[in-house]
Amino acid sequence: MTDKCNGPAAPTQVVNYARKLFEEGDLHRGIRPRSFDQVYAVFDRDEHDSYFDALNLAKSLDGKLRNDSNDCASFKAIASVPCFELWLLLHFEDVHAPLHRDEVTERLKQHIPDYQKGNRGIFANTRAMLEAATQRALALSAQFNAYTIPEPFTAVHELVARLTTLRD
Repeated sequence: MTDKCNGPAAPTQVVNYARKLFEEGDLHRGIRPRSFDQVYAVFDRDEHDSYFDALNLAKSLDGKLRNDSNDCASFKAIASVPCFELWLLLHFEDVHAPLHRDEVTERLKQHIPDYQKGNRGIFANTRAMLEAATQRALALSAQFNAYTIPEPFTAVHELVARLTTLRD
């Protein structure tokens, strides 16, 4: 989600949008209200002031929203520190120390020279290295979490694992 005037949306905006989409749906996009068992809000740490508020808001919503079957829906923050591109970089190399998002992108471009945020086909181009990226993300998760700033962290592997099981 991006704010067309200001670039990437603040993390709290992402969480609030995910909640609104769950509760109200978007019939133009084929999304019925409350039609999910799980809600994921994906956002970066970057330098967003609302990052920790977004983590806490997502946590407070987990298990509190009821879907159209009257079951509690899980609500999960999928955060990346410093940025989403860390997940992509983990497909190619280990990361053990804090990096600025510009350095993450610079290193990623050593592996994907034409990389730009929003490029299509990234999943297809990195799928062969998915297991390595997942193992590296799990190793980071064993040491750090979304709150241990500035240490590198990503939960994207959790979402990817869920999405790939839906396709199989």
